[in-house]
Amino acid sequence: MVARAEGSVGMVALRDGTMGTAHPAATTLNTDAATMRVRSVITTGEADRAGDIIAPTGLRNREDYLLNPVVLWAHNRIAFPPIGLCEWLDVQPSRIVAETRFAQGVPFAEDVFRLYEQQILRGWSIGFVPRKARRIPGPNGQTSLRVEEWDLLEYSAVPIPENPGALTVALQKGLVRDLPLRTWLERIPDDRGGKWWTTGDVLTELVARDEFVHSE
Repeated sequence: MVARAEGSVGMVALRDGTMGTAHPAATTLNTDAATMRVRSVITTGEADRAGDIIAPTGLRNREDYLLNPVVLWAHNRIAFPPIGLCEWLDVQPSRIVAETRFAQGVPFAEDVFRLYEQQILRGWSIGFVPRKARRIPGPNGQTSLRVEEWDLLEYSAVPIPENPGALTVALQKGLVRDLPLRTWLERIPDDRGGKWWTTGDVLTELVARDEFVHSE
């Protein structure tokens, strides 16, 4: 799952050794209840809150990804089933737009779709492997990362609520019926201090891999 405290969305190390990033501007554009499709921005070329940048045009494996275009919940490949498939992927200079078809007849996927349909959840995150990256100056004197070339492994619906209070109300009203998802989401609204989400040191790991990272 993505490891990041609420309010500090950015690039993180995932448990399988790959990378994930949930950009603040990676939001849902529209939903279609009849077909359970969601069109969304899954990543942008702007710096995130941590100062990290993923170049949209640096995507190098678009066609390979579309051979098995799974969409996950929170980058979790084990505890939860895929929630759907990517129908198409549009790589633009400043962002990547995707259309997700959610799995019908799967309570877990249908619950996640309803949260997006009602705009309780809006964010998305990409799971990727960098091919070429470099250090750049970040906010507050920190060092950030610019990934110039990368491979997309999957993208995920992520539990970054548009309004934590709205998520709480949705749970209280029984909007989320799938028990594992309810249990998972109940931990989110009160996680102000990042006790549930913990960050990983992405830069140290990447810089150690000289074949992927080149400093200026």
